[in-house]
Amino acid sequence: MLSEAESAALGQRPFRWFFTGHTGAGKSTELNRAINDPRLVAKYLPSVFSVREKLDINNLDFTDLLLGIAQSAVAIAGDAKVKIPAELQKRISNWGREAEVETELGGEAHAKGGLEWNLLFGKASAEIQAGGSRKQTIREKLRDSLTDFITLIDELAQTIESATHRRPLILLDGLDHVDFRPIREIFTNHWASISKPRVSLLIVVPLPLLNEQGFMAYVQDNYSLLPNIKVFQEPNSQKLETDGFKFFKDVISRLADLDLFTDEALREIFRLSGGMLRDMIGIAGDAAKYADAEDPHGKVKPAHVERVLNDRKAYFRRLLSAKDYDVLRRIRGNPYPLGFDGIGPLLHLKAIIFYPNGEGWYGVHPAVQAILDAAPPPAQ
Repeated sequence: MLSEAESAALGQRPFRWFFTGHTGAGKSTELNRAINDPRLVAKYLPSVFSVREKLDINNLDFTDLLLGIAQSAVAIAGDAKVKIPAELQKRISNWGREAEVETELGGEAHAKGGLEWNLLFGKASAEIQAGGSRKQTIREKLRDSLTDFITLIDELAQTIESATHRRPLILLDGLDHVDFRPIREIFTNHWASISKPRVSLLIVVPLPLLNEQGFMAYVQDNYSLLPNIKVFQEPNSQKLETDGFKFFKDVISRLADLDLFTDEALREIFRLSGGMLRDMIGIAGDAAKYADAEDPHGKVKPAHVERVLNDRKAYFRRLLSAKDYDVLRRIRGNPYPLGFDGIGPLLHLKAIIFYPNGEGWYGVHPAVQAILDAAPPPAQ
């Protein structure tokens, strides 16, 4: 990702990159590291736009993402104290008036150093998130004046680059936490519009999109996949990966004394985590709560981890359908499926886990595996 960003800057072209992985695998940590890397900040001014915090993720439109890009570009200009030309300010203000999202500062934009425009786009995204009467007005205005709106972003980006000699880099974060199917439709049908502004983009997308031909046709190799920690030595094996288990213990040791856990309990926590950092920590914490309730001076034992496993099994039982279990049995029997029908939603739930080791393979979540093991065989 960083080498691609460097070559894009040298080639004077916008940087486009997608980033994915299972939720809880540590993407946010890795992204924070990347956007603060000296090689990147020497050429770019990064800004994070959280779709989940600033838009309505349950009713998302491609124009909302363009609005987020515009809001981020204005924020970058404000943080870098870039003076926005008067003519561009006027055109941005006209857009706000036509979209019925003027701010309350009136003619004070020049004195406020661009604060007016930050508030303008912030108010527009707040209207989108709130789902009020102006939501459709803003979206319709963006669709009707798409070319002009993108031109505003381009001119703002050019102003930033001329003043700072660095390019705006906008990270669209949070799309991986919602149902992948609407996201698939947005990028499949509107990528030409989303990618048109002359800003560099780093976009976090749901993992199931890597199985979508329409999406991958234009993504090609312009993506990074953050792997979960390797748990099992090979597909359909319960033998734990030694290096992965060592890493897991190192993570837990930074949060708690390892002497609080029996070795077998640690192994069960690691196995149940599927190699995802957030799950490792969450399962260890839940098991510790059960152990403390039983005996505040005792250790976390396999029985406490089994209670956490039962919680996870109950979670999946509430969500999975009979058709889902057919897909899960198929994956359990073949970790290298031919085709991906039905896998996407189960990847999103983490009922199916992708292990990108070697050529990559699929396995069912250990809690789902326990459900399948206890179920009678399907009727023939």
